[in-house]
Amino acid sequence: MSDLLKGLNKEQKEAVLHTDGPLLILAGAGSGKTSVLTRKIAYLLEKGKADEFDILAFTFTNKAANEMKERVADLLNKEVDHMWIGTFHSICSRILRRNIEKLGYKNTFSIYDTTDSRSLVKDIMKDLRIDEKYTPIREVIAVISDNKNKFISPEESAENAFYKRQRNIAEIYKIYEKRKKINNALDFDDLILKTIELLEKYQEIRDFYARKFKYIFVDEYQDTNQAQYRLIRLFTKQYKNICVVGDSDQSIYSWRGADISNILNFEEDYKDARVILLEQNYRSTNKILDAANDLIANNLERKDKNLWTANKKEFPIVYRNSATEYDEAEDLVLKIQQMANAGYDLNDMAILYRTNAQSRVLEEKLMQNHINHKIIGGLKFYDRKEVKDIIAYLALIANPDDNVALKRVINTPKRGIGDTTLSKLEFYANNNGESMFDSIYSDGLVDSLSKATIGKLRSFADTIMEFIQNVDNYLITDLLLDVYEKSGYKKMLEDSKRIEDKSKIENLSALTDAVQEFERRNEEATLFDYLQNVNLLSDVDKTEENDRAISLMTIHSAKGLEYDVVFLTGMEEGLFPSLRTMEEGGLEEERRLAYVAVTRAKERLFVSSAASRTVFGKRAYTKRSRFIDEIYGHLDEEKAQLNDSFSSANSYFDQFDSFEAKRERIRQEIQEKKKRFEDNLQMDFNIGDKVDHKKFGQGMVISVERKDNGDELLVNFDKSGLKRLNAKLAKLKKL
Repeated sequence: MSDLLKGLNKEQKEAVLHTDGPLLILAGAGSGKTSVLTRKIAYLLEKGKADEFDILAFTFTNKAANEMKERVADLLNKEVDHMWIGTFHSICSRILRRNIEKLGYKNTFSIYDTTDSRSLVKDIMKDLRIDEKYTPIREVIAVISDNKNKFISPEESAENAFYKRQRNIAEIYKIYEKRKKINNALDFDDLILKTIELLEKYQEIRDFYARKFKYIFVDEYQDTNQAQYRLIRLFTKQYKNICVVGDSDQSIYSWRGADISNILNFEEDYKDARVILLEQNYRSTNKILDAANDLIANNLERKDKNLWTANKKEFPIVYRNSATEYDEAEDLVLKIQQMANAGYDLNDMAILYRTNAQSRVLEEKLMQNHINHKIIGGLKFYDRKEVKDIIAYLALIANPDDNVALKRVINTPKRGIGDTTLSKLEFYANNNGESMFDSIYSDGLVDSLSKATIGKLRSFADTIMEFIQNVDNYLITDLLLDVYEKSGYKKMLEDSKRIEDKSKIENLSALTDAVQEFERRNEEATLFDYLQNVNLLSDVDKTEENDRAISLMTIHSAKGLEYDVVFLTGMEEGLFPSLRTMEEGGLEEERRLAYVAVTRAKERLFVSSAASRTVFGKRAYTKRSRFIDEIYGHLDEEKAQLNDSFSSANSYFDQFDSFEAKRERIRQEIQEKKKRFEDNLQMDFNIGDKVDHKKFGQGMVISVERKDNGDELLVNFDKSGLKRLNAKLAKLKKL
């Protein structure tokens, strides 16, 4: 018996030993699915059933792919970085780099992340004079992505459009696809769709990969969408050795196209499929699992299973219904301190919520109590302006057809190339069916721009062209450093007197370190490999590590993670389950989301709700979530004391007033605050206040210096960085 089977339970061993034919592993939360998957791959290699290039394994994040590679490498005691183990996007990108010229693209194509796609759509809407107020960019991008993953072309989208808004989006979609082609760029959806197009259109390529991959693995199969499902079917034309691992109870991404029917219908798709249930949980206590089992049993659309554990630890699941969201946050801080005193590290704790908007009050309370925290899915290192700027320079060098990258950096630092010049250059390029970079060198441009302006454009293009011609002679780190200096970006930051620009220098130093580490791990990597690696990072992959910090995140972001201590907040009807989702018939998915939240906890689980919550400036009274009622028999409820639960809400409430009197008191206070603001009187700002500024956007006050002529505030804005403002003059609005 192989050492690879050591420590596995009966069902896990069966899954590893099943080598031929389709296999569905229904793996409950914390049941050791990654261990089974990696040992199964290692077993095939050890027994000579396959070599390293015969195996294809799909994951949903780079983090999961890297963990899988590391575990296989440890099991076999050899390097396996060259194996086809990666995300759907990275695997497809690898195939397209080799074959995309058949589809009319160059193999130097750029990969547009969400920010790049948003920038392109924004430009198109500006050209079409479509107002963002009535047609939000986020909605446009979501509709386009949904259409693409359902294989609806721009032409079909236009035919199906009935209302003006739909016709506008269809027109944006058509131009968006056309401009990406001109830019030699693909977005995330394209990576999968173009691979499908390639395989379906060219039989020799389809047959090559179908013969090549004898064994195919798919992790988190319940999260696959229609396009991913179609791609997998193409790869399994030759052999039926497909192993999918998933859990129908953890299907929580229908809003981004995930189709739960893929896992529910697996046995219909593969008639001789074997199904193995992994029900033994190695993560949580019995109390947590009993609550999770009772919760999910209320769903009908699922494959039945029942999680259990041999873990003998027992802790109560504590539930508390506080008076307001402020009390909820106050109590949560006390619980965090109690857990820290009990020996739990902050890194082993997480606060979960249904929507990002809930984090504000929680963040403020944590800051006020000096508790280190990090936001998973918040502002991430690779989303910072200076980092994206330098990466855009590298992207332009790799693919000079990339108009989005060019427009980002052509006047950063300032080169006297304004929006009018860019508009004329883009108009000329679009009319001539070429990239903006190529148009800079076109003789016909003299009819549109002055000689001096063309000189500025060509000076910039010459700098980029020099890098393009010498790119193969550079290490990626050296290229980055040269770009940083020769572009003038380094001088711009060093000459700046602004405090925030000093931190930008530190961030770009950290970027250099990250590139160096990438090169160390991938000795043969090219600039294209690095850019692909960065562009395919997920939110979880991008989040910065912070020593000793509690994690805050939406439940969607928590998928795949686990913590010793979990605080599940905002458990109220209309918030969780979400009112909008319930109205759209998505109650079962909301319950699956609650199931995911509960099963993130290893030892301690604290559940909380608020009896009232501020909604659009008004205090609304809430009812506790039905999910609380469904697990109530497993909860130890802490009854909030009157003098305790109303402690932070005394400015709004008197505990003996009627609800009507409380509501009127709130209304009057809001009106008084509005009047003070409108009269331009100084508002009292404190450290931790979230604020909004007409020019700089949203941010947080990080220091306050009291002065007679107006307090001096230091505000860290999400997009604009640190700004010093006079509280009396700045017209800041508290959020």
